[in-house]
Amino acid sequence: MEKQHMKYTFLTKLNFFFLVTLIFHVLIVHGFQIDNQARRLMSWRRSKIRSRVINSYQDETWSTKNIVFDIDDEEELHVGNMEDDLIKYGLPGQPKLNVKFNQYAGYVNVDEKNGRSLFYYFAESASGNASSKPLVLWLNGGPGCSSLGFGAMLELGPFGVKPDGKTLYSRTFAWNKVANVMFLESPAGVGFSYSNTSSDYAQSGDKRTAQDAYRFLVNWFKRFPHYKSRDFYIMGESYAGFYVPELADIIVKSNMLATTNSKIQFKGIMIGNGIMNDVTDEKGQLDYLWSHALISDETHLGIQQHCKTQTDETKICEQFQSTAQTEFGNIDPYNIYGPICPLDDDDSSSSSSRRRIFKKNGYDPCEQHYVRHYLNLPQVQKALHANLPNRWESCSDLTWKDSPSSMFPIYNRLIASGLRILLFSGDVDAVVSVTSTRYSISAMNLTVIKPWHVWHDDTKEVAGYMVVYDGLAFATVRGAGHQVPQFQPRRAFALLNMFFANHFSTFLILLRKKMKVTSVLQLSLSLILCYLSTQKCYAGEADVVREFLKARRVKSTPSINSGLAAAEKRRAVFVSQVGSKEDDKISALPGQPSGVSFDQYSGYVTVDADAGRALFYYFTESTQDPSTKPLVLWLNGGPGCSSFGAGAMMELGPFRVNKDGKTLWLNPFAWNNVANILFLESPAGVGFSYSNTSSDYTTGDEKTRQDSFTFLINWMERFPEYKHRDFYITGESYAGHYVPQLAQLILSYKKTEPNLVINLQGLATGNGIIDDETMNSGTYDFYWTHALISDEVHDGIVLNCNFSAETTSEACNEYIKQADSCQGNIYAYNTYSQLCNSSAYTSLPIHGFDPCSADYVENYLNTAEVQKALNVKDAPYSWDSCNGFIFGSWQDSPHSVLPVFQELMQSGIRVWIYSGDIDHMLSVTTSTYAINKIKPPVKTPWYPWFFQGEVGGYAVEYENLTFVTVRGAGHFVPSYQPGRALTMFSSFINGTLPPHLH
Repeated sequence: MEKQHMKYTFLTKLNFFFLVTLIFHVLIVHGFQIDNQARRLMSWRRSKIRSRVINSYQDETWSTKNIVFDIDDEEELHVGNMEDDLIKYGLPGQPKLNVKFNQYAGYVNVDEKNGRSLFYYFAESASGNASSKPLVLWLNGGPGCSSLGFGAMLELGPFGVKPDGKTLYSRTFAWNKVANVMFLESPAGVGFSYSNTSSDYAQSGDKRTAQDAYRFLVNWFKRFPHYKSRDFYIMGESYAGFYVPELADIIVKSNMLATTNSKIQFKGIMIGNGIMNDVTDEKGQLDYLWSHALISDETHLGIQQHCKTQTDETKICEQFQSTAQTEFGNIDPYNIYGPICPLDDDDSSSSSSRRRIFKKNGYDPCEQHYVRHYLNLPQVQKALHANLPNRWESCSDLTWKDSPSSMFPIYNRLIASGLRILLFSGDVDAVVSVTSTRYSISAMNLTVIKPWHVWHDDTKEVAGYMVVYDGLAFATVRGAGHQVPQFQPRRAFALLNMFFANHFSTFLILLRKKMKVTSVLQLSLSLILCYLSTQKCYAGEADVVREFLKARRVKSTPSINSGLAAAEKRRAVFVSQVGSKEDDKISALPGQPSGVSFDQYSGYVTVDADAGRALFYYFTESTQDPSTKPLVLWLNGGPGCSSFGAGAMMELGPFRVNKDGKTLWLNPFAWNNVANILFLESPAGVGFSYSNTSSDYTTGDEKTRQDSFTFLINWMERFPEYKHRDFYITGESYAGHYVPQLAQLILSYKKTEPNLVINLQGLATGNGIIDDETMNSGTYDFYWTHALISDEVHDGIVLNCNFSAETTSEACNEYIKQADSCQGNIYAYNTYSQLCNSSAYTSLPIHGFDPCSADYVENYLNTAEVQKALNVKDAPYSWDSCNGFIFGSWQDSPHSVLPVFQELMQSGIRVWIYSGDIDHMLSVTTSTYAINKIKPPVKTPWYPWFFQGEVGGYAVEYENLTFVTVRGAGHFVPSYQPGRALTMFSSFINGTLPPHLH
C-alpha cells in the first residue's frame, strides 16, 4: 500500500492523469506536434492509471531474488568484439575537422533464446585522454523512447543534425568532452533495438528493462574489457527517473554478490526531470500549471475539489478537465516558454527563416524532424551497423506490463549504499516539473546538509539553485525545459562537471552525522551562501523598484485618499506656455533609419509657472492615418524613472538604439502602428523634466497626478486636433499607481466639466504595483513556485509574515532577507534572461532583446546632437534613466489602489491589467492575487490567446475588468515579447479580447 505520508488516493491519480491526457490532446487538435517523448510519457501515465493494465507493483515485488542474479549463472551469450562495432570512417555528414575520438555502434545480445538485442552508440572522450575519463550510460525515457535520437542527437552527444537532415554539426557542450558516453536504446523495440520473438514487445516493463540493461552492461564490458575498471555512472531523464534507480539497484545488489573481478565500478547516478513518485509527481504538475499562469484559479480549485474519487468522474469533474485542456492551449509542455515547430516542418526546407531565429537563440524546435530524417538514411544506418527492417522512430508504442508507484524504497537503499546521487530539474518543464521533484524529495523527509543556494556556470550568471540533503543533492537549471542539455547546454555541462568533481558530497562528508543542522543554522548558512553567490548589482529601474518595495514594507509613507474626494482640491490647470507645436517638431532624430513617414515631436509643457516646473514629452504620431487613431499616454514607474528612456526607446516606441549608442533601428512592433503615442517624463526631475524650485523634487503620488493632468490639458492646447479624441492611459510598474490615479482625476473633472477635452476611454497597467499585501505575498509565492527560494524559507515567510499588518516582524524580515538575497545575479525583470555583458545566451526566444539596451539608450540620450534634436532645455543635460533622490524622498503613496480600480470599473471606461509571466519583481502572481482580493465575477473564462499561431498568453474577462498574461515576457513586456505585446495592445484599444486561434 502507499506510504502513510501520501495525501492522495489512487483514484485521485486516475482523474489527474486524465487531465494530463486532455492537455496533450488539445495540442494535436490545434494542429501542432509536440515532442514524442512527451506524448509517450503522458500516454503511458493515462494507461497506467485509467485502464489499470499496468501492474503498479510495490517494492516487495521488485525486491524478489529473481530480479538480482549472478550473470555467471546465466547462459553464455555471444559477446562480439569491439573492432566490429567501430565506426571506422565516422558518421555520414559529420564535420571533417576536430573529430579526434572513436565512435562505436552495434548490438549486444541479452537473450540468446529469443534473439533479443539492444542497440548502443558509444562516443569515447574527445579530451585526448579517454583512458582516464569515466564511463557514462545515458538512458532516455518514454517509456519507449530512443536514447540515440534524443540523448545523443538532440541533447548531449558529440553531434547535432542540421536542417538538411543529412549533415552534422559539432556540439559545443557535448558531454564526451569530459567522459566516455554510451547511449542505450532500451528496451527491445525502441529505436534500432529488436527481438526475433515478437511476443517480447508485449512483455515490456520496468523489470525486464532493468534486467536486460544489466545483461547488456555485463556483456558490453566483456566486449570492452578495458572499461571494466573505469568509474561508471548512469544518467538519464524523464521516465528514466525509474529506469536509472532500478538499474542502479540491480548493480548495487549484484556487486554485493559478485567477485572482486566481476564488479562494476559503480559510482553514482544523475537524473534530470525524472518521475519519482506517482502522487507527488501528479500534485506537483497540477500546482505547476496553476502557479505558472497556464490554467485558471477556478479550474485548479475545481479539479482539486471535484475529481477526488472514481464516482466524481461525472459531468462536473469532466467539465473542469475539459476546461483545463482549453485553457492550456498549444504550448510545448516540455518548455512552456519555447516555440513550437509547425506540423509541416517535416519538410526541412520550410520555415527556414523562423528556424534560423530559433537556432540563433540556442534552440531549434524542429530539430527532432532532422534527426528522424538522418537516422533513416541508408548510409547512416550502415555506418551505425544498424539492422532494422522498418523505419527508425524516436518513440515506440510498446505494451507496458509493470511499473512501480514510487522510487522511494529504491532511493533509500541507494542512499544507504553510499552512491553519489544528483537529481536536477529544468525549471520551465511542465511535464515532470520542478515542483513535482521538490514535492517528491520533501516527502522523503531527508535532512538538509547544505541549504538552498545559487550555483553558477562559467559565465558567473545564476545557472540555478542547489540544496544538498543527507544522501542526495538536488539542483535546478534556470531556463531549461525537460531536456535540460538541449535547452541550456552550457549550464547542463557545468552541472555534469560539478557532479564528476563530487562538488556536492564534500560538504556532506564534513557535516554528515557530526553536527545537528538546526533550523536557525540552516537559515544562517543559506543566507551566507546566497549572499556569497551575488556577484554584481545591476543599476537601473530594477534597483529603484526593489529598494522602493523594501521601504514600503515598513509602511511609513502616508496614503492619499483613495476616493474621488481626493480630486476635489483643484488648482488652475491652464498655465502660460512658451513654445508651440511647430517649435516641438523633430525633423529627424540623429541616426534614425530612412523611410520614416510619421511625425515626431518633443519638448516641454509648463505645469507650474511660479515654481518653474515643466514636464518633458516625446510624441510620435501613428504610421497610418493619425487623424483617425486614438491618443495613448504611456507612463513608466520607479517612482522616478523615465518613460522616454524605457518606454519609448526600449519598449514600444518606433525606434530602438543600436549597440554603437549613436544610431537607431525601426521597431516593427511599435505601438504607433495602431495609435498616436505620447511619452511623459513625470514627475519633475525625471529624465529631461525639471523644476527651478529644488523642493519640487520631494514629491509623491498626489502631485504627480495633478501635474500629469495639468500637462495633458495644456498639451492639448498645443495640439488641439487631439481634443476630444479617444484617449487611453497605459503604463507599467509603479505606473500601477500613476495610471488609475490620473484616470480617477480626469473622471472627477468630467463630472463638473462635461466638455472636458480629455475623452478618456480606458486604461491598461502592466506588471504594476497595485496592492501592497498581495504584492508581497504574491512575490514570495512566485519565488517558491518558480524554484527561486527553498521550501524552508517559503515556509518561514508563510508562518511569520502578516503582510496586511502595519509592520512585519523581525522573524519575517529575516526570512525575507534570505529570500531576496538568493536572487543572486538574476535580472529582476526577467527570471530567465541573460545579464548585460554576459557571455552566456538564453535558449528562450526573446526576439532580439539585448539586455544591454539600457546602456545604449543612456549613451544615445546623453549625446549633445540628440538633445538638440529633442529640443532639450539647457543642453548638454545629464540624462539618467532613474532619479534616486525622487524615489528616496517619495512623500505619499497608498498601500492599495484597488479601491481606485473598483471605482474606475464602475465608471464605464475600459480597464485592463496585464502581466508578463516571467517578471519576478512584480510578478503575474501579484496581479492575480490583487484581482482575487476584489473577487469580480467572471464574464469570459480563462482562455489562451494567440499570436502567429502560438499561444501569446492567457486572458480572462471579468465584469468591467480584463486580465491578460503575456507568455515569455518579463516586466518590460514590449521589450521581451514585442509582437505579442502589440497584439494585446491592439485588442485593448479596439475594445476586443485578445484573439483566439483561427
